[in-house]
Amino acid sequence: LIVGLSLALGTASAQASTAPAPATPTLDSLGAIDLLGKYDTGGMGTIIVSWEQGKVIGALEGQGSAELKPTATPDVLAIVGFEGTATFIRDEQKKVIKVKLEVQGQVIEGAKL
Repeated sequence: LIVGLSLALGTASAQASTAPAPATPTLDSLGAIDLLGKYDTGGMGTIIVSWEQGKVIGALEGQGSAELKPTATPDVLAIVGFEGTATFIRDEQKKVIKVKLEVQGQVIEGAKL
């Protein structure tokens, strides 16, 4: 699985900025509950999203696992250790129905079981 997070710093003057850095979004077990479960990719295996030791973990069957960290965009999590994202797609009732993994130019989608 994948994760990419970049941070750009800059100043408009020679003086150092005194503004605090933006806070990294967090996700607790209650906020993560909608994301947890199994997702069927239709041939590439099952994606399993779980809560382990205070972290959201994503695993593609037979491919290992990685931590999924929240980003500034709701329902988009960065895949730690890889350059990619996991985007959770909701229906009209705000229920998570699908996940879309984008990693190193590859896209894998899975429907929630």
